[in-house]
Amino acid sequence: MKSKIKITVLFLFLLGACQKEPIGDTIPTQNATDKITLTLSEAKNFISSIYQDSSKALTKIKIDWQLAESEPMRAGNKWTILLQGQPTYQNYKQGYRKLVIFRNSESQKIVAKILEIIPDAIYLQKNRIASASDFTGRVFAYDLNYKLTGGRLYSGGKPVGLIKQFTEEGQIEEANKMLKDVNPYSGIQGKVMLMMAIETCEWIQDSYIDAEGDFTVHSTKICSTTYFDGGGDGGFYDGVGSTGNSSDSVGGGGGGGSTGTSSAPPPSNLPQEDKNPVNPKEMMECFSNISSPNAAFVVRVYVVEPQPGTSFNVGANSFGHVAISLTKSSGAESITQTIGYYPTGTGLDKLSSKSQIIDNGFDSYNMSSTYYISGESFQKVIDFVSNPNKNYHFTDYNCSAFVYGAGQAAGIPIPNPTTQIGLSGPGGAGYAMTPAGMASALREQKANNPNMDLNQAGGKIPESKGPCNIK
Repeated sequence: MKSKIKITVLFLFLLGACQKEPIGDTIPTQNATDKITLTLSEAKNFISSIYQDSSKALTKIKIDWQLAESEPMRAGNKWTILLQGQPTYQNYKQGYRKLVIFRNSESQKIVAKILEIIPDAIYLQKNRIASASDFTGRVFAYDLNYKLTGGRLYSGGKPVGLIKQFTEEGQIEEANKMLKDVNPYSGIQGKVMLMMAIETCEWIQDSYIDAEGDFTVHSTKICSTTYFDGGGDGGFYDGVGSTGNSSDSVGGGGGGGSTGTSSAPPPSNLPQEDKNPVNPKEMMECFSNISSPNAAFVVRVYVVEPQPGTSFNVGANSFGHVAISLTKSSGAESITQTIGYYPTGTGLDKLSSKSQIIDNGFDSYNMSSTYYISGESFQKVIDFVSNPNKNYHFTDYNCSAFVYGAGQAAGIPIPNPTTQIGLSGPGGAGYAMTPAGMASALREQKANNPNMDLNQAGGKIPESKGPCNIK
């Protein structure tokens, strides 16, 4: 069955001069004493009354009322029930969905929505559980016929953007072009939801597959890190991190159609992470076998770029790798050692664990840069890599930081590989030194210095000499 297409837009708005009016179609803020309660019986009766008549989505969804939880809103309360099914984001099933039932504070009519909640992968990997107080991620809101009605982008528990859809016919040609560029499927038909730009900002295209299997394309509008006021939505989007499960749940959403939670997205595999570790001091000791007078000293940086289209640290090789190679030559003698910095942990424990050094000789790479240095600088690199940091952290100190640190210690112009990670746009998950950042920095370095020795054709790293006995 062909999936339906929805193209939506994610707006990040500025305060001050750029915004003097409330954002979007929000409900006016209610007085704290104006409480409009909704009983569980009323919620059940409401769903029963529309179940067969107006809701196409609910006829396919099993509601387990035993999972119903009452949560406070700014005016009254809402009932939330975890539903089966998971969204698919960045080619990985993650997040969860809920049925939310509440009473409109103005009309006092009962309203129901389906929320699809996708925590930011890095946020979830770090915290292992999503909570409303610091939630970072996306919340998509659908009516009971699974038509997207809006949503929110959150960072640190604060709303930083809106998700809205538009259907202005004037943009049909542009929308169809975007659909052609973004859609990885073929032969898909359905309604096209168009996006409208309000101000000049940078747009980043993104997509996910909702829990009903509909491929949804949206754009993230990056303008500012300023938070906007959540407005008077009566707390409709609050509590997005609640999963209604035991303390060992992680908020990742129910896998395989269940309403229980699953683990956070597994960390990316690291190229060659399964190879046996080596002693870096023994690797570096080999260079003493070549006399230093008249020797030539070379340091190379090898980059394995992440798989295109993947999210940072979610999916196979979505992280990538950076290795450092040292070569000392004199006459016919030459020794090369290539090493990389890795965690010792497995699964989610690899995010933060003790470190290890692995021989990256004869591995494949996408890009390499070459630096010709003095014997003094070469020795400083040896000293640095022989005594690596004992603790690995996937964002705070990883393979990219290790290689950059070696360059800093020896005065080698290896560029800073820092780049934004996680949630796109203002309030993103943060910044880190990454292999993707190293590749980008090297390309920029080449653009500023055409004589730089940068190989972008890739290939195989020369085989390392291997460990030598320390005298």
